[in-house]
Amino acid sequence: MSYEKKSIEEFCELVASNQPAPGGGAVGGVVGALASALVEMVANLTVGKKKYEEWEAEMEEVIERMEAFRKKMYTILNRDIEVFTKVMECYKLPNTSDEEKAYRKEKLQDALKEAADVAFELCRLTSELSVDVIEVAKHGNKNLFSDAQAACELCRAAFNIGKANVNVNLKLIEDEEFKSNLLNELAELEAKIKYNLEVIEDFS
Repeated sequence: MSYEKKSIEEFCELVASNQPAPGGGAVGGVVGALASALVEMVANLTVGKKKYEEWEAEMEEVIERMEAFRKKMYTILNRDIEVFTKVMECYKLPNTSDEEKAYRKEKLQDALKEAADVAFELCRLTSELSVDVIEVAKHGNKNLFSDAQAACELCRAAFNIGKANVNVNLKLIEDEEFKSNLLNELAELEAKIKYNLEVIEDFS
């Protein structure tokens, strides 16, 4: 199912239901998509304005990137639901004999890693997005600065959602090398996005 094709009302009803998916990670994908949509809107309303013609080429590049970025966020939205479902299915595997226990453990660990990777990808992408938020906040149409600020806050929220989901999966993963590598990379991304979003705040 392509959840991005749902209406806002339909998606919210699905999130609000008594089913565990779509949940926070999928919502993070939607939040990231909305952040990029706002960035693209600011860029679109900057292009063609004489006052900002110096930055027109950059804004056109932003528009192109944001169109591609939203598709990546839709993938995050759908993949998060898929991997969460896979984790839940692993918990339903037989768990009586030693062979069953070993097989269940192996499949569960693989599914948890996959879930952590999807959440990490949300963090990586939103960290990249923060660079474009800076671009439109700094050089975009000043009449839309509050929209750039809104994109900033959505970008921050999407990153933190991804971070929370990385951490919740890592708690259950036994591969210490995998955990260490992911946490180190996550810390680098967090430092980057924190710095970028603080730069945006300085423009206000």
